[in-house]
Amino acid sequence: MSRRDTRRPWHLWLIAIAVFALYVGGARDYLLILVDDTNYIVGQFGQGGVVYFADYPPLLRAVWTINILGGLIAPVLLLGRSRWCVPVAVLTAAAQLVLLAATFTFLDRWAALGSATSWFDIGVGLVTVLFAGYCRKMRQSGILR
Repeated sequence: MSRRDTRRPWHLWLIAIAVFALYVGGARDYLLILVDDTNYIVGQFGQGGVVYFADYPPLLRAVWTINILGGLIAPVLLLGRSRWCVPVAVLTAAAQLVLLAATFTFLDRWAALGSATSWFDIGVGLVTVLFAGYCRKMRQSGILR
């Protein structure tokens, strides 16, 4: 085992894999909504989801794309011990927070998608912010190059 491997804490693997898995699920949602899979949308979000995503603003779709891509890339960068995982994780968290603020404020997300989906997405936002903080801590600890 090299010195590089011994400095990588076990929890780094756990955190990176968990966040990556969370965002793989998000990417699946994103792609199925993007291709307008009505059966999936109704099954996942109810009939309100079809109406909600039918006129989803392009600017928010761009922010959502940044969030999904960042959520997939940042954990990989963390596993590679790249210092770039910090700005990518922070950008991902910022995109998630913008999405939550905009969709709850302007698109009435709670009414359209229901409380279960809304609370889940708030939880994803919290996890994403905590992940960005974790990446920052790993950078400060000298784990990242």
